[in-house]
Amino acid sequence: MSLLLLLLYPIAVQYERGGLWRVVFPITLVTLVIDVIANYTELALLTWDFPQEGEYTFSDRLARLKHNGDWRGVIARMAVGYCDIFYEGHIK
Repeated sequence: MSLLLLLLYPIAVQYERGGLWRVVFPITLVTLVIDVIANYTELALLTWDFPQEGEYTFSDRLARLKHNGDWRGVIARMAVGYCDIFYEGHIK
C-alpha cells in the first residue's frame, strides 16, 4: 500500500496546481483514501509511531516526525525530501 502511495503522490499533488491539472482529481481522491488507510495501518507499524489527533494523512504525521532526532526523524526527512521534489513546501 505504501508503494502505491509512493507512486501516486506525484500525480495527486498536481491537483493543487489548478488549471488543467484538475483532471487528476480522481487520482487525488484515490490517493487520499490510500494515504489515510496506510497512515493508520502499514505506515504506523513501519514507523512504530501512531497518528496523533488531527494527523489523518501520513503527510500530516511527517510534519511532526521530521523534527525527531531518532531513526523516525531520519526516515521522515527522507520522505519529506521525496515529497518536496514534486511539491515544494507541501509538508511544513
